[in-house]
Amino acid sequence: MKFSFSIIMLALALALAPHASAQTKAEREKPAEKQAEEQHEAGDSAIERRANAEKSVVVSLCVASGDVVVRGSDRTEVLARATDAGSLRLVTPNVQPAPRVEVLVSEHRGEELESGDCGTVGTLELTLPRGASVDVQTRDGHVEVEDIADVHVRALSGDVEVRHASKAVEVSCLSGDVSLSDSSGPARISTVSGNVEARNVRAAAAGDGFEAKSTSGDVSLEGITHTQVRGAAVSGSIAYAGTLARGGDYDFRTISGDVTLELPANSSFSLHAKVVLSGDIVTDFPVKVSSGSAASPPGMPPNPPVGPSGMPPPPPDWKKPGKNKPPKGPPGARLDGTVGTGDAVVNLSSFSGSLYLRKQ
Repeated sequence: MKFSFSIIMLALALALAPHASAQTKAEREKPAEKQAEEQHEAGDSAIERRANAEKSVVVSLCVASGDVVVRGSDRTEVLARATDAGSLRLVTPNVQPAPRVEVLVSEHRGEELESGDCGTVGTLELTLPRGASVDVQTRDGHVEVEDIADVHVRALSGDVEVRHASKAVEVSCLSGDVSLSDSSGPARISTVSGNVEARNVRAAAAGDGFEAKSTSGDVSLEGITHTQVRGAAVSGSIAYAGTLARGGDYDFRTISGDVTLELPANSSFSLHAKVVLSGDIVTDFPVKVSSGSAASPPGMPPNPPVGPSGMPPPPPDWKKPGKNKPPKGPPGARLDGTVGTGDAVVNLSSFSGSLYLRKQ
């Protein structure tokens, strides 16, 4: 009896072994997306997707709400990780490695995502090849990009921070601060409501330009080596600190705010500075005034006209009717001249604010 029971148990084990092996193999061969969905259902709040990609892959994404973090790596793949999301998809052409990848995300589980969709996510993290180009669109959320060659960001509400870009940077923001640091190549950064800050940005090729704008906020620039530098603010101040490139063209304009330049003591440049309505022009540099320049001490009227006898005409009696009204001082100030040999051109303008040229 004991012998018969042992035989029966052995037979059952042999019969069930292939079925168990098949189940294990099926689990191993399960698609990555299906496994990720099951992990998500089991309580894992993050979803991951991978795609083989070229070193210069072009990656695009649109997020309606959520933060975006993009980092470069030495691997030739696109890795996407989404937290607090229901669906995540990487759209690639039928070419391996992929020359372009579109990242689609949604808060709804199992949603059919189509090209161009803007979804909601807690945080979307992307790891791309360092030579990649990334195009990010967000409506509500912060964006952080680091170690990516070509960066394009359009944000409606949220701060944008870009570091270590090596090819080009273009950022536009409606409401939020924009920061760019330790990067190279042409750069255009702007925000409507927020501050702009750029540090240690270099030109990658001759002709690379740099432009920073803010409608309501300050613009702060330091260590910009481009030969064409533009800074503009409507309601805010502009500050520039660094050297002037030989042959460089620098233009800083503000409507309501000051412009301050902090330059090395041996700087050489041609200066064209103008205050339209109210403000002073203050310089630590000896400016050789251009011939015919209408420069005068800030806030002081020009020299009085000289009469036929060589003496200034007597002041009129302002109290008598029909006489001229008393003269007003000049509405602003202007200074055109040269510092050193004029190796660079500096244009400064403010409608209502002062212009400062300081020695470092």
